[in-house]
Amino acid sequence: MMRGLGAAILLLLSVERGIAAPPQRIMSLKICTDELLMELVPPSRIASVTFLSQESAALKLWPEAARIAVNHNSAEEVLATRPDLILTDSFTSPQMRKLLSQSGARVVEVPPAENFDQIRAVTRLVGDAVGERPRAEALIAGMDHALRDLAATKPKRAIRVMGWGGGGFVPGRLTLFNAVLEVAGGVNIAANDGYTDVEGLIAARPDVLAYGDDYIDTPSLRVDQNAHPVLLKLFGERRIIYPSALFNCGVPRSALAAAQLRKQLEAVMARPGGVP
Repeated sequence: MMRGLGAAILLLLSVERGIAAPPQRIMSLKICTDELLMELVPPSRIASVTFLSQESAALKLWPEAARIAVNHNSAEEVLATRPDLILTDSFTSPQMRKLLSQSGARVVEVPPAENFDQIRAVTRLVGDAVGERPRAEALIAGMDHALRDLAATKPKRAIRVMGWGGGGFVPGRLTLFNAVLEVAGGVNIAANDGYTDVEGLIAARPDVLAYGDDYIDTPSLRVDQNAHPVLLKLFGERRIIYPSALFNCGVPRSALAAAQLRKQLEAVMARPGGVP
């Protein structure tokens, strides 16, 4: 309520002073801009977010999304919504980019953030776009405080970790997973993004396997591979499951992902025979 009242007052003052008013009908076309937007402005200023924000895993982190209209990243929805600001990402197709430029709304393309420096940059970018730079700086300050706490209590022994969710895909060192893992006190032993089969995984000899929770309720080959009897025997007590929704997008809340991962790594280290 107070944030909504503050926005109304700011709008009136902007009109009186001839200053461009902050956007009041903001449309986000990508899940990562959804997350940044919902951290920065109240639902009353959001015209719509993507349908992905309504998935159960995302709603656990951003329950306010349930009160916001959704879109499916279509030009027709943009025209019908008539936003005054559109947030999208740098992977927007040339055709969609052209259509957005003809919508009459300001369009801000937000690049992906794969490390904490980039998170600071995109948070400020979106904060400026929505007229909420002080709020953006407050989010960054909170993130940096959490990162300093983690750095001050870093484990003496770095744990060798491989992110492996089945299906063979392994996140490398130029990923958000890697940035979060390093802050949490782990070492990513996968140098590059790629695919690793069960045999390659065993040969790499990680201390811990880390995999996201996004596959758990969906029967698939990934589930079968994670239940491979050899993996259960070798890594049964050395497997951790992390919330995938916290690792999909680089946002200030990524510091929370690092803090949670630190606790999981410490729990593995504390188990009898947990880490060789």
